[in-house]
Amino acid sequence: MIKATQYITVFLGILSFVFVFAMVPNVLIQGHFDGSLHFLWSNGLTSFNEYLAGIANGDTFRYLSGKTERSFWEQIGSSLTLTFSYMAVGAVIGMTSGILLGIYFSVTRKQWLKGLLELTSVLPDFVIVLLLQVLIVLIADKTGLVMFQVASFSTDEPAIALPLISTIIIPAIYMIRNVALHMSQTLSEDYISFAKARGLGKRYIIFFHALPNVLPFVKADLHKFLGILFGNLFIFEYLYNLNGVTLLVFSNAYAYEGYQYNLVVNGLFTLLLLYAVMLLLMKVLIAGWEKVFVR
Repeated sequence: MIKATQYITVFLGILSFVFVFAMVPNVLIQGHFDGSLHFLWSNGLTSFNEYLAGIANGDTFRYLSGKTERSFWEQIGSSLTLTFSYMAVGAVIGMTSGILLGIYFSVTRKQWLKGLLELTSVLPDFVIVLLLQVLIVLIADKTGLVMFQVASFSTDEPAIALPLISTIIIPAIYMIRNVALHMSQTLSEDYISFAKARGLGKRYIIFFHALPNVLPFVKADLHKFLGILFGNLFIFEYLYNLNGVTLLVFSNAYAYEGYQYNLVVNGLFTLLLLYAVMLLLMKVLIAGWEKVFVR
């Protein structure tokens, strides 16, 4: 009963947050004379009431793209598929490579590699994306070889390779640092010294003694890992011109008639659904690691 109450409370809290967060552009109004900001909560309540009333007749799930009326259900499917595809591939490969490289960085003595990791970890995500695009342009300019598309120029020819590389690199950097830190601490424990004294091989000790005690830390940091992916999703889709969920929502949040509260709320709910699916996928992936290495 207590568990059910907690889940209901969390669910209602999330619903309230989405509805209130989406109200901000309607509620926060700039004064015409002095330019000061004022809160008009009545505007927010009006938007909320219109959203609930529009569920019955379908108005809640229609929006304007420029001056063209579109159905949210007809547009969100392709956008959600696109966003999920990039994020799922990036998260799975990023986590897998991050764990393996994190193990390597914890035992290597090549200090320049660790320095390079620290350098890349302080770069904002959008800088990494821009650097990758500039690198492709420079290679094309010097050699005439266009390795990858730097952005999607149409829905028929979307950029694939470079966005995937970006979604892999960004979470992998975080995972490498996280795993390397906890692996270094684990390898200094007494039971690792005892395993070495027994004559067990280095790889066996790392993967079957140390790694099982690092995986719980990886699981505990899943929300941070996904937060990195979701935190810059709009910048990622904007720079690569990918018609994903965030680009669909935020590029149409303001139509010629004004702010579209319904579209923003529906978009936020879609992102929450995507987050839940990605969290489940990551938990399944870690469970697979535990199945193989935990004895």
